[in-house]
Amino acid sequence: MKNKAGFPMLALAAVLVAPMAAAQTSSASILFLRTNYRAVDSSSDTILYRVKPSGDNVVQLTPMTFHVDYRRGRWSPGGSGIVYERIPQPPGTDWQLFVVNRQGGSPLQVTTGPGKHTQASWGPYGTIAYVTDDSGDDCLGAVRADGTAQRIVFCAPHEPNHRPGYVISTPQWTPSGRGVFIEVGDYGPGLEPQWFSRIYHVNISTGAAKKLTEQVFGDPNGGGGGDQQAVAISPDGTKAVYADAGTDLVPMLLVDLATGMQTTLPAGYMPRYSRDGRKIAFVRNNRVFVMRSDGSNLREAIANPGANAHYTVGDWSSDGKHLLVNKIANDRLLQIVTLSTGAARTVTKGTADDGAWYRP
Repeated sequence: MKNKAGFPMLALAAVLVAPMAAAQTSSASILFLRTNYRAVDSSSDTILYRVKPSGDNVVQLTPMTFHVDYRRGRWSPGGSGIVYERIPQPPGTDWQLFVVNRQGGSPLQVTTGPGKHTQASWGPYGTIAYVTDDSGDDCLGAVRADGTAQRIVFCAPHEPNHRPGYVISTPQWTPSGRGVFIEVGDYGPGLEPQWFSRIYHVNISTGAAKKLTEQVFGDPNGGGGGDQQAVAISPDGTKAVYADAGTDLVPMLLVDLATGMQTTLPAGYMPRYSRDGRKIAFVRNNRVFVMRSDGSNLREAIANPGANAHYTVGDWSSDGKHLLVNKIANDRLLQIVTLSTGAARTVTKGTADDGAWYRP
């Protein structure tokens, strides 16, 4: 039996039909990337791997394919499968999503059609939400993990006089698993336009959308444009942190999505909520900081950071006691930071993104 993309359905059995008990006892794993560069033609390829937090058992999940990048790997809720995107070089429009089991078996292509299918996030009921531009604009899409029921769920309305082309954040599933939170951002009119950011709660089945907030960044009198924002939404969907994408020297903004109340947070970039929503990690001056979600108890996460290195935030452990970071210097190293001591331990060579750490 094959799905609409022509891939054997049997290849997905381990991903979709794994018993719940087995999923709960699966060992912790981290997804990471390594990029190979070739001087002969200035080409590269990026490969997706998994590894235990100890650094043992490195498993290659995608092939080495010249002029192709495999990126943005994310775990299924039970840890038995991974969804990732395949990007041909040079970057064009044929970006597709694939699913593979954690052992690195035969991959299954789950999206088809023109455009970019990217920023996938696997929900608890076998549906993968993603961002697509195959309708001309960035829209929220969804597909079953077996490659069926691919559809456009929601396209944000165009704001009058705004510049064409808005961007959508990676979908974040609601605690119930019935919907997702997304941020939609675009520039308004004018030579130095303001940045408009809207956060929606979208029902993944019906496409019904509720706008939770709209924030505007920049001088309304035209004295200076607004920068695109990096937005982190709390796991329960009650709050959002905005960080200027152009600099890490501007204070971040915390917005209560129910009341609209705003709180100024310390300056920084790349905010990441812990999985319980109690802490936020972020980057400033190439260093990683951690604070409580209200901005208090600010401290540097790594006790002895590399003098010539810069760091980015990867992911949180499920218990909120450890942080996955990328140390970028002469090489790219994936490290785990124990927040109680600030000790950083290298796991392997490579880099990791948000959603990379599965820990049952």
